[in-house]
Amino acid sequence: MGLFSNNIKISDFKLQSTEPAYSNKSWTGAQIRRSTGIQYYQISFNLQFNQADRQEVLNFIAQYSQGRPFITDLGYYSQYTGNQFNTVSSTAIVNKGGSVIPCTANMLEVGTLVTFQNSTKIHRIIANTGTSITIFPALRQNVQAGEVIRYQGITGAFIIDVDCDLNLQSTNIISLQVKATEAL
Repeated sequence: MGLFSNNIKISDFKLQSTEPAYSNKSWTGAQIRRSTGIQYYQISFNLQFNQADRQEVLNFIAQYSQGRPFITDLGYYSQYTGNQFNTVSSTAIVNKGGSVIPCTANMLEVGTLVTFQNSTKIHRIIANTGTSITIFPALRQNVQAGEVIRYQGITGAFIIDVDCDLNLQSTNIISLQVKATEAL
């Protein structure tokens, strides 16, 4: 994951998308579902390390436990396994709030996670015409013409959750669970 040396073992990495929505039934019985348009990711992972290597984890806790975002990859979710091999970039300026991004010819699959060159927000492709992609959630900042759309090795910025217990046990092998939410 790049946050720690090989002395710190990372396991049980989980990526969860939080998408608040509401629904109701109309008088005809039709189900009406609406998204709030907000979406963010939450991650959790376990650290295991020898007490002799605790300084590296203490350094991480000291730097990031007070709300400073840390940048990390998404484990296996950062590894693209589809059919796109060339760089994909936007071909026009798209203002924040937009969700359709005109781009160079591509074969990015629906469901692929992407980020943009000038942003750490993680988006999911929900439609692709071959020359434009539709993403969810909508852009939080402008995308420039020629801006690279990253689909391989993506990273995200995360803030450790307030309720994350960062207390270390006094044992030879220490386990710690880290929970964090995407920095918006």
